[in-house]
Amino acid sequence: MLRITEQRENDQTLRLRLDGTISTDSIEDLEAILATRQSSNSTRLILDMGGVSFMNETAARQLAALRGDSLEIINCSPFITALLEMVKRTD
Repeated sequence: MLRITEQRENDQTLRLRLDGTISTDSIEDLEAILATRQSSNSTRLILDMGGVSFMNETAARQLAALRGDSLEIINCSPFITALLEMVKRTD
């Protein structure tokens, strides 16, 4: 289960704090939230992964594909960091 908490950093930045596990099902929910929040081109999104305890490889691939100029991923555990790096190298 994934819990997503929104916190406005300033007028241009929105932080999404993620807690729990990211699975194939929950990444779809996260993608939907990101799509609605990214509709404003001036909004920069930060995914704070400090509370994520597990993510499967499929979800990691989808998340890595979303990363870009307007989406920053921070506070990953060593496991999540390694998983995101692994999927980045294999794509």
